[in-house]
Amino acid sequence: MVPAIATSATLEDRVHREIECQAGHFVDLLQRLIRVPSFTGSEGACQRLVAQTLRDLDLFDREVYASNAPPFRNTGRDYSERPNVVGVYAGRGDRHFILNAHVDTTPVEDEGSWKHPPFAAVIDDGRLYGRGAVDDKAGIALMMLVADSLRRSGVILPGNLYLESVIEDEDSGNGTLACTEAGYNCEAAMVLDGTWPFRCIDSHLGQLWLTVEVQGTPAAACIHRRGFNPVDGVFEVIQALRSKVEQLNRKVPQWLNIEEPYFVNVGRVQSGVWAGSVPEKAVLEVQIGYPPPSTAAEMLLEVETLLASVSCTGRLSTQVGALCIDPFSNRENRLVHTVRNTVNRLRPGEMEFLNNAVTGHCDLRNLRRPDGTLADAILYGPGGGGNPHIPDEFYVLSTMVPVAQNVASTIMAWYGIES
Repeated sequence: MVPAIATSATLEDRVHREIECQAGHFVDLLQRLIRVPSFTGSEGACQRLVAQTLRDLDLFDREVYASNAPPFRNTGRDYSERPNVVGVYAGRGDRHFILNAHVDTTPVEDEGSWKHPPFAAVIDDGRLYGRGAVDDKAGIALMMLVADSLRRSGVILPGNLYLESVIEDEDSGNGTLACTEAGYNCEAAMVLDGTWPFRCIDSHLGQLWLTVEVQGTPAAACIHRRGFNPVDGVFEVIQALRSKVEQLNRKVPQWLNIEEPYFVNVGRVQSGVWAGSVPEKAVLEVQIGYPPPSTAAEMLLEVETLLASVSCTGRLSTQVGALCIDPFSNRENRLVHTVRNTVNRLRPGEMEFLNNAVTGHCDLRNLRRPDGTLADAILYGPGGGGNPHIPDEFYVLSTMVPVAQNVASTIMAWYGIES
């Protein structure tokens, strides 16, 4: 028998094999992360798990805290027990790279509507179910897998690879901003959130979260005509907003790849305590999405002008919520080309790689170079999944390894490290 000819593995091969070998440990970590609820505003316990894991991996750097003082958005929340956790794989130089993912999740409205309990982290037919599974605790597990595998493979980077586990991506963005304000700057960054293996995101709509309060004139139900029901006012506000959005979409039918880019979503309506009386007030919470060239300030003014025209205007008060951001676009920055070339090289012919704008929002605007200019940054990963923000959220486990390999190879390609 002729002995097999030994071939030497490239550095990239070694990294990819480490990712394959270590992935199971980080699936276990993802399950543990899901089992610790971390709704926006209550992330402290889960961040303690993140910090301890980074310490165990010898990657922990420090905790960073946001606040309600400028330049942060004032959410009225207490930040003293809710750190952002930063890890570091130290390099040799000052060309830093950031991997970023968020630990905060959206609420669970009704646990009984889930196929699997939202905090049980059940694996069923290759899917890991749970609140935060794909949005975005898989991103936290994946960035640790990448950093650990690069180190195990002996990859030396010409700068630090920072790992940011942040709070409040789902609304204020104060978490990533806190890291930037603490001096975590970079040439390039990947936010591991919201994309499948063959897509990256470089642009998003602007967002307004508004609370509209309608004052009623209370009366007993049997003499309701003597009062004013604020629920009727809520219906009038909703109809006015929807009509405005339809009008704006006729003027601007598309922005980048997004058709009908203006939207309004009614997220919450509260009013009254029982059916026996006209309520004293009703509260409406809405999210409004919009494209450039409008800014958040301009869009808010337009909405307030609109509300001044409804018949119950004297009974309305409007408050801006935790989210109020401008549209963002950093099209075709250098990292877009790097990740596209890397994925096409590693996965040729599997699917066309796209860079898109999205109707949601993200923290790309807060990732900066030391001079304050925008870093070359994208959203990419953590891979396949579905149902974010709603029942039966899941992560497709088979995508963890290829996405981690794509991320690791993109970092190496960014730095020009020969495989």
